[in-house]
Amino acid sequence: MKTKPMPMRKKQGGAILVVALMFLVAITLYTISSMRSSNISLFMAQNEESKVAAAQAAQALADAIVASPASTPVVGDTGYTACTAGETGCNRNDLPVTDPVLASEVANNYLQARVERTGATFRPPPRAVSTSLDKFSSASFRVTTTFDRVDDGLGREQISEGVLVLVPKQ
Repeated sequence: MKTKPMPMRKKQGGAILVVALMFLVAITLYTISSMRSSNISLFMAQNEESKVAAAQAAQALADAIVASPASTPVVGDTGYTACTAGETGCNRNDLPVTDPVLASEVANNYLQARVERTGATFRPPPRAVSTSLDKFSSASFRVTTTFDRVDDGLGREQISEGVLVLVPKQ
């Protein structure tokens, strides 16, 4: 019995291996790029969330101050300033904050507030206010609140609002 001789194998150059490695490198680079892009998007979303939270905290304190008549006492002349504890350059540092969450933020020095008397001492209320002009005068205030947690990476926001208080004439 005769055996057939085995045909000689041709040498392979490995071209498929090189092409496959190039595809793997390209896919790896694309994946790394996508991961970096998603991390940047995550940081942008966190920054936006911190900005909104800072603005909401400052606005909450401004709303609490405007809602409390004790925060806008009609005393002193133009420039008379009432502040939360720890503020400098104020005539008094006992601005009341009744909300426990806001009071905690003020105590930790994350929120500050200033209420400054502006304008003339007393003036007639604007015509848009539905009241008898001979019974009331008005006093105006500027309420400025600041949320500052930059050291914690949570941002800084400052809000100023004008407040008009009607004062009964005596």
